[in-house]
Amino acid sequence: MSGWGPLEKNTKISTIVKWKGADREERASLWGRVSGEEEADIFASINVRCSLKFCDTVTDATAMRGRMPVMSWLSGHMSLIRGGASSRRALLDRVGALVSPSYAMRLHDYRRILRQKAVLLRRSRDARIANRAMIPLGSWIWTAREEILRLISGAMNEFADLLPCPLGLFYERGGGGLDGNPSADFKKSIEIRTSAEQAARVPLVGPQRDDVKITCGARSASDTLSRGQSRRAASALILASALVVERRLGRKPVLVFDELTSELDGDGKSLTAGALLETGCQVFATTTDPFLHDEIGIYKLYDGRFL
Repeated sequence: MSGWGPLEKNTKISTIVKWKGADREERASLWGRVSGEEEADIFASINVRCSLKFCDTVTDATAMRGRMPVMSWLSGHMSLIRGGASSRRALLDRVGALVSPSYAMRLHDYRRILRQKAVLLRRSRDARIANRAMIPLGSWIWTAREEILRLISGAMNEFADLLPCPLGLFYERGGGGLDGNPSADFKKSIEIRTSAEQAARVPLVGPQRDDVKITCGARSASDTLSRGQSRRAASALILASALVVERRLGRKPVLVFDELTSELDGDGKSLTAGALLETGCQVFATTTDPFLHDEIGIYKLYDGRFL
């Protein structure tokens, strides 16, 4: 309903509507009402595709994300500190898609060309045509991601109490780093790695290989922090990202967490709950932990029913 589509990668929309007793068309409808910075009714009809309405007006996913910003984080997405680079790229892409309508469009176009180049490399074909199309899009995404990370790094100061130690955030261009200018860097990097790409038969330069190095002092945060501390640091990164979205859009995003208190000790749970409350955002979080907080509404799920 918030314009993000299926939450998990490779999930098809058709799988969402297979409810018990569904009609032959396998159609699902969702309705909701939001209040706060704006009062609005939202309607989503899901069949082969998803159609959205905002205040009875048909809209698209890009516009919906800007009108009702939602940042959802499933358990696998919380591995920002100790996980692979894809989770950190996803963080930058989620923020980028919310604060800049053109970001999602250009990222989509880049990925389409990237797939075409991958096919050419697998078939041992000349990929220079694809490279010419990739350079302006890839360098634009590099520039946008660097700016997003700069904003997130600045917003981290607001969540110093949640952090186990001050974190350093450093952007690494995938396969790049040869020139300060993103466009020149992309072009030079592709020229140098052409032979390597032909041998590997996969693209080795571009945003698809980007990473964010996270440090605690002079060491990598993944080597320094415990699992509980890593979870707190990941929560701080997410909340800092939400603050960036709020500052750019002028409205608070809705935050959705899965297994929020997993791997946290008592102090970590209290600090995380306090940080969430201080944001003033609407937060939905699931947990199997019996952790309670005076200012948090609790819904218990038992035998398939909410109590």
